[in-house]
Amino acid sequence: MTASDGDFCVPLTPGLEAETERLLSRRTRDIQFSAEMVQAYRRKSWPQRSKIIRAWMVWVGLLCILYVPISYLLAPQALVSTILISGLLIPALHACVYVIWKKPRNATVEGMSLVLLMLGISISYGWLALHSGRSDERIITGVIFVNAMAIGVFNIDYVWSLGMMMSAVTIFFGFEMVNPLLYSEEAVGTSIFYFCAVYSAAIARKTQVILSQRTFLLSLRDQYRSAALNRANQQLEILATRDPLTGLANRRSAADLLDRLWNDRRIPRSSVAFVMADIDSFKRLNDSAGHAAGDECIRRVAATIEQTIRAGDDAVFRYGGEEFLIVLTNATPDLAFELAERIRRAVEALAIVNPGLPSVHDRKGVVTISLGIAFARDDATTDLVTTWADEALYDAKRSGRNAVFLATREEGEGAAVDACEPKDRPGDARAGKTRMTA
Repeated sequence: MTASDGDFCVPLTPGLEAETERLLSRRTRDIQFSAEMVQAYRRKSWPQRSKIIRAWMVWVGLLCILYVPISYLLAPQALVSTILISGLLIPALHACVYVIWKKPRNATVEGMSLVLLMLGISISYGWLALHSGRSDERIITGVIFVNAMAIGVFNIDYVWSLGMMMSAVTIFFGFEMVNPLLYSEEAVGTSIFYFCAVYSAAIARKTQVILSQRTFLLSLRDQYRSAALNRANQQLEILATRDPLTGLANRRSAADLLDRLWNDRRIPRSSVAFVMADIDSFKRLNDSAGHAAGDECIRRVAATIEQTIRAGDDAVFRYGGEEFLIVLTNATPDLAFELAERIRRAVEALAIVNPGLPSVHDRKGVVTISLGIAFARDDATTDLVTTWADEALYDAKRSGRNAVFLATREEGEGAAVDACEPKDRPGDARAGKTRMTA
């Protein structure tokens, strides 16, 4: 199971779940991610990080181009150099970083791309400041300001934020030292001042990252708990609608299906048949072989019935104890009888020995099943059709078991006639019809 943010999914593994709880039990400043958690965090946060950085690349690249006409007012003699650096080189560097951040990369590629970008900006504008005809302190100060802003905006690992800080301050100090208008003491003092300012931005970014990681852990814990709640709800749904022994739908599910069938006007009632099936002499099997053998018998019979019915048109339910209900749609009397007969033969072919039955010719009796069929009618409720199917089942039992009986209504009793003549079968298996009573 996974929790997703767009196409970037975090695998909900037991290891991550345990680490999430462990880290959330600590102080926020002590949060330290494992390699697996780092990968999960990076994957989850990628869409947001990518959008922010690509937006920076677009807008700052455009601002660099807009700086060209502004620079003409500040240093018209350096217009050509400004066009080459601010109009071409810097936007090209931004475009390269934009392409890199269009898809996920490893932390080294992501961090190094931003460090090299800011390094290129610092060197380029520092050189422009020294060769603009006069040493323009405003340009180099603006560059250190942009570096401080980038450190605060870019959501990258702290080590790369430090890399950006050190490269920016080092380049700033280098250009200040070669500035002929400044004494070395002024260059050192100014550099220390900006170092403190940029370092403060790096510390603030580190705090933001830690808080972002804690927010990620909280969301991850919510996802684990939501997943656990969903699993519990699904399990409750299964317990409410499925029989735990056989895996078949239970009696409640049968009632839900019958309500839907009775409310669906597209399905003719006359094509719906109920088949009640009951394992013969099951109490003798339970008493002689034990409940474990009885449960295994029920499981095997249930699986056999489920494999025999038609997929899509029919449904089988464990109705209670050793009794099953099969609901047929798009059925005719002949088809329903043939299907019930196939079920009867398939169960007998399982050759499950019932030690409680008397031996015949030194052979133990085997488990068999009896079935009763009844068709629905427009004027009959589901309970009434179930009663008809039960009566047919009881007639099959009274006839000697291992039999299929079809409930019919005789002419003169109100509705049309469902006729199904008794069908002869070899051996001791019996078929017949039973009269339906309202």
